[in-house]
Amino acid sequence: MNNWVQNDMLLRVVSVALAVMLWGSVTDATFTAPTDGDRTQIRDISVAVKYDKNRYELVEQPQKVMLTLYGNDAQLERFPSTYQVFVDARNVGAGTHSLPVRVEGLPKGITKQVEPKEVEVHLEEKVQKEMMVRAEFVGDVPDGFKVSQPIINPSKVLVRGSESTLERVTSVKVMIHLNKQEQSFDKQLRVQAYGESGVLQQVDVNPEAVHVQVPINIPNKEVPLQVGVEKGPPPGYAVEEITTNVNKVTVYGPEDYLEDLQVYSGPKLDLSKVKRDQTILAPIPVQDGAIKVEPKQVEIYVKMVRAETKIFKEIPIELTGLREGATAEIISPAGGKLNVTLSGSPAQLAKLNHTDIKTLVDVSNLPVGTHEVPIQFILPSYVEVVGQPEPKAKIKIAE
Repeated sequence: MNNWVQNDMLLRVVSVALAVMLWGSVTDATFTAPTDGDRTQIRDISVAVKYDKNRYELVEQPQKVMLTLYGNDAQLERFPSTYQVFVDARNVGAGTHSLPVRVEGLPKGITKQVEPKEVEVHLEEKVQKEMMVRAEFVGDVPDGFKVSQPIINPSKVLVRGSESTLERVTSVKVMIHLNKQEQSFDKQLRVQAYGESGVLQQVDVNPEAVHVQVPINIPNKEVPLQVGVEKGPPPGYAVEEITTNVNKVTVYGPEDYLEDLQVYSGPKLDLSKVKRDQTILAPIPVQDGAIKVEPKQVEIYVKMVRAETKIFKEIPIELTGLREGATAEIISPAGGKLNVTLSGSPAQLAKLNHTDIKTLVDVSNLPVGTHEVPIQFILPSYVEVVGQPEPKAKIKIAE
């Protein structure tokens, strides 16, 4: 027995045999390939990239990977979605790098295999440039209102990103939503970089927001105010004078409306029951085409007197609207002249002469033949025709 133990060759053989058995048992326990029942595969996983975003720009996302997980059925069924698949590029500089894919957040007892094991990451060093901020309007203001040039502070910002990305930046803008806004406003608005295809997300803008003042106003024009008389005084009375505390008003409205506006028609007075001097506070109406008028009301002083009448003889009748190729003859009143009796204040009548009185007959579109046409009077203010209700002229139209 002692001889057998002391035999060096035999001991060596036994040692090798034991080593082989031990290796086999360890290998079987640790590296046995799992069966289909205790593994799961997750395809097309996006790989996050950890890098210094202040210095570098990730030009494009790395390729997607497939993750194979190993474990028992219970572990795989309760597998959480909070794991992370990423590459760490914080210790590399600009350029293209092949980096190992790492997985964190797996529960204990689950092993993994990633395919491919490495992905390429392309980083570019960030550069910056200064650009003017432009304003772009979304929507509109109500009709007649006008938006003036916005005031942007600061007017310039720094745009930062990779060199290739900055080459695609065509403008930096703030979007101003008007939404039928009627008053000027100011607010902080986000600044975004734009390329030919729209917003560029890979660009940093500093500052991210700017203060924008948007002036909104209505075009306006100052014109004389005209106060009219809708119903004249009762019989026997006349208006000698009408004065107002304001002679001009500011009219707000579209530019095309204001362009042709020379006089603004104000209140129309009903004096049918007024026999003595009176002060009237009346609102100034907003006429069609206007948006508003300032001031909103006017104080009107009406001076009343006893009326007188005066006859003006042989006022010639004028014809208007005669078509080309036609002739017109005034049959009556004889000689194409009319005697007119006017009523008004003594002061007004004293100043009138024949040239201040116009009588018109409109023969527009009249066919050949004889027609009775109303006579129209154009008279100075606060003077009216009396004793001739609805006067007419007999007109003969011929070719």
